Amino acid sequence: MTPLAEPVAQLRGPVRALFTDLDGTMTSAGRLERQTFDALSDVFESGLPVVLVTGRPAGWGHALASVLPFAAAITENGAVSFLPKAGGFRKLFGVPEVELASWQKRMGAAAELVSSRFSDALLSADSKYRELDLAIDWNEDQRLDVHTADEIVSLLHQQGLNASRSSVHVNFGPPGVDKFSASQAVIAELFPGQSIDEMVFVGDSLNDAPMFGGFAKSVAVANVASRWSELPHKPKYITDAHEGAGFAELVRHLLSLH
Repeated sequence: MTPLAEPVAQLRGPVRALFTDLDGTMTSAGRLERQTFDALSDVFESGLPVVLVTGRPAGWGHALASVLPFAAAITENGAVSFLPKAGGFRKLFGVPEVELASWQKRMGAAAELVSSRFSDALLSADSKYRELDLAIDWNEDQRLDVHTADEIVSLLHQQGLNASRSSVHVNFGPPGVDKFSASQAVIAELFPGQSIDEMVFVGDSLNDAPMFGGFAKSVAVANVASRWSELPHKPKYITDAHEGAGFAELVRHLLSLH
């Protein structure tokens, strides 16, 4: 069988930073396992900056960045980022702050429209911790089929919103806001003058497609195979292992390049 992408062992340096998805990439069956913590500890101790890039809410990102030494945390599919400052974090929103209230109102109306069309489509349990992007739960606490999830994405697109399916949620937010647009803003602030071509991204799902398209050194963990044909942008490299084990595999390889 023809490999989907080049083996991650073919990835070459230099590598200046690692950007990583959370669900299905660092987690295994929804949990952070010991191998992931060990890999994170190893990469942190190596001095390689790690940036979290997730569809999870701002509340999660703030908590994770507070207890783990991430260089920055990009949350809500790029809608809210946390950058370090003395004594805490500075927020960077994907839209002008003066527009936040109007976007929040529009997002709430879109969520009501989805629930009126799809009775089993509920906001994710973590939506109460969100500030801009919202999420419909299709594969975490709820169990909707992929076809229904994609119909929800289509409906949200018809409302002029950006929407994408992750491994657990349908995330939706303002147009033009995604993981890659937020990553570009973070790179400009945290790594001025450094090339994105010397940075690695690892992910696994459809909402990671902008990152796969934007990073020359883009990596997917092996479970990406289940949605390969749906990806508008493909990763260049792939791990042998799935989920958190794939993340650990990538980290071992990156450390071998130093």
